Amino acid sequence: MTRARQPLVDALKVLAAQCIVWHHLSAYGPLSDALWTQAPALADALYDHARKAVQVFLVVGGFLAAGTLLRPTDGRLLRTAVLQRYRRLVPPFLVAMALAAGMATLLRPWLSDDLRLQSATPGTWLAHALLLHDIVEVPAIAAGAWYVAIDFQLYALVAGLAWIATQLAPAPRRNVLALALLIGCIAVSLLHVNRHPDLDLWALYFIGSYGLGVLAAQAVRGPRWPWSMAIVAIGAAALAVEWRDRIALSLGVAVLLAGWARPGTPGSASTDPASFAPRSQASGAASKWARGWAARLTAAVAAGMATGADRSYALFLTHYSAVLVGNAALARWPALAAHAWALATGCWAASLLLAWAFEHAVERPLARRLR
Repeated sequence: MTRARQPLVDALKVLAAQCIVWHHLSAYGPLSDALWTQAPALADALYDHARKAVQVFLVVGGFLAAGTLLRPTDGRLLRTAVLQRYRRLVPPFLVAMALAAGMATLLRPWLSDDLRLQSATPGTWLAHALLLHDIVEVPAIAAGAWYVAIDFQLYALVAGLAWIATQLAPAPRRNVLALALLIGCIAVSLLHVNRHPDLDLWALYFIGSYGLGVLAAQAVRGPRWPWSMAIVAIGAAALAVEWRDRIALSLGVAVLLAGWARPGTPGSASTDPASFAPRSQASGAASKWARGWAARLTAAVAAGMATGADRSYALFLTHYSAVLVGNAALARWPALAAHAWALATGCWAASLLLAWAFEHAVERPLARRLR
């Protein structure tokens, strides 16, 4: 059965993915220096604020995971879900790391020290395959590798809470107990753990934002009002203890999803672009042609957002290779520094093209094989 997508979720994922690309363009190598020289205010905004898009991914990740993790009735289904999550994340992640490592090796003569590959031993690859690279202090092969590990930790943590609920409560109360345990973790995270950046290797540091996304999914399933108020109360308490811009952003995204995301299964997909078109409420004076044109335009925009959202993981994984190419080009041809923003825009466009190729040639085939 075809179910409607979540256009709001799609739009958030697309926007956040672009922000991460531009943050890394403003953060690494001589290209970032050139951007700061030509437009320091804009480069500073991209560096300081665009990276906060990670919070959007965290909240959206919890929102999309809620339906899978909080409804299984036995531990076997939860273990299967965690394994499937690992299969979803890690194989394309390792291919993207191989691409970044190959690019860094090929371009090494033109790369600055912060962009050169620090380690490519078997231990390095094993640590990345197990998503333990930060924990065992192995240098990451590419920027953003830490997030893949944290995403899996968060998914496994919520699955673990749901498993505990299956062991302690009868079926009708399991969801309630799982949510109660999750709210406890959210409170511990936002009121204490998240205030200590040295703990950011662990899921408990980020479970506050991720858990707000789970609660937003509960609000969408209903009743909206009590769950939305719970989200606001938890977020407000955390910000009262210590103001953190990233938590304020997480709270805003969670409230947005809780109030305006569509009812139904979060994250379910539709292959019919027409399903994104709103039902026309136009008055009789509006022409049939105008209504049809507006519906087609809305459907086209929503379908484009859906495609971009489906490609956001590929973009997140592969854009670092485009950042390497842009920095190597600037080192090879210093005159390009006068056109640094044009070069960065070209890197961004190349990232989008690379993500399209990666999704079609790597991510989808791997998903089919591992299914």
